[in-house]
Amino acid sequence: MLGPRLQSDRLNGRRLAPLVVALAAFALALATPPGDPDTYWHLASGKWMLDHGTLLRADVFSSTVGGQPYSVGEWLGQIVLYLAYLAGRWTGLVILRGLLVSVCAFFVTRVALRGGPVIVAVPVACAALLLSEIVWTDRPHLFTLALFPLLLDLLLTARAGRVGALLAVPPLMLVWTNLHGGYAVGLALVGVFTLEALVTRRSWVPFAITASTAFAASLVDPGSLGLGAAASHATAPPRFIVEESPPDATRPAGALFAAFVIGTLALALRGGGTLLDVLLLAPLLWLGLSAQRHMPYFAFAAVPFLTAALPRAWPAFDAWLARRRPYPGGAVVGFGAGVVAMALVGLAFVPSAPDERAYPTTALDAVRSGSGVLLNEYDWGGYLIWYAPERPVFVDGRLFPFLPDVFADWREAVELGPRWKQVLDRYKVVQVLLRPDRALVSALREQGWHVVTEDARAVVLERPR
Repeated sequence: MLGPRLQSDRLNGRRLAPLVVALAAFALALATPPGDPDTYWHLASGKWMLDHGTLLRADVFSSTVGGQPYSVGEWLGQIVLYLAYLAGRWTGLVILRGLLVSVCAFFVTRVALRGGPVIVAVPVACAALLLSEIVWTDRPHLFTLALFPLLLDLLLTARAGRVGALLAVPPLMLVWTNLHGGYAVGLALVGVFTLEALVTRRSWVPFAITASTAFAASLVDPGSLGLGAAASHATAPPRFIVEESPPDATRPAGALFAAFVIGTLALALRGGGTLLDVLLLAPLLWLGLSAQRHMPYFAFAAVPFLTAALPRAWPAFDAWLARRRPYPGGAVVGFGAGVVAMALVGLAFVPSAPDERAYPTTALDAVRSGSGVLLNEYDWGGYLIWYAPERPVFVDGRLFPFLPDVFADWREAVELGPRWKQVLDRYKVVQVLLRPDRALVSALREQGWHVVTEDARAVVLERPR
């Protein structure tokens, strides 16, 4: 794809660029406190596995599917998250996030530099990283964010002639498989490069061996989601989850994704592309269009194509690049020192507590002191699993154990469907913890359920005895 179009950038600039971008991304990733609702149940799962010395293979957190076998994969990712929490509490989680984002930034920039000069590659790489900010949340998904560009860099290195880089691919896939279900995208990436090597009859044997070995490594997954389930989730995501909905071009991330798509198509129409461009970008475009959380992977893969194609498509810009003077060494070093300082300042002000303004903090005591089946907000399930483990939840962000029946019943109740009373009776719900504006809250007030506690964020109602 991506034949080398390297201008007369000074060697030190090209070597420093990935590190500088990685440090800048590290500093930016430290700026936000934890607060994703899924973080809590991931931490609780990691804690349970370390406490019990075994993988979590059945539900232990809910009143609705308790004891039923399930797997959302990510067992190793959950343990790593919890170990980070043990090491530094919430600050430890933020630092882990920063490290994984910086790994992503380093390899996205390396990949970008394969296509063109620093002055083009770095802005394009930074735009792709800005798009990826929508998934900078404290979940195992961060491991896929870091490992996808790492794998892409290894494959491009092997395609350029250094086939020894392929030796790192199978062990990488083995670890990735147990960190997060996004390993399925990694396997597809290996498959794309293998197919291109077969078609072009160029070094296809090492790629074929690597692909088969990587696939075998992905089967060593004692607690992962499984390749079939991971692929199925990617191809048919649950649309009622915001991050699983298609891109929205009216929002900043969706608009930036649209810019990457339009730019890639425009440059392809003007200057064409290679077989690898088509094999790589077409399926990733489809994946990005299928769900917002997949948008960054198309951008990451498009970065080297864009950095190579942009100067070719704009002759005046290409001529300017050929005439420009190299940056003074002092400017490069000075800029790098400034970014290092920014990263150090970020470390000095790492958030030490999560942002829990969206959660029912004042209702926790009432929940803990209650008993019986509790019907809770979906987004609050993980929070309750972590802070009120004595009260099993009705639903939570794990989602898979609750589909289709339990989640459908939950929506029937909270949205006041025709069977809402039957749902509450069938599950023997004695308390609800919901947002005050829920239709069910108004109906239960009319039915005589009494208020245990209430504020602007949450209300706890209890069935009359």
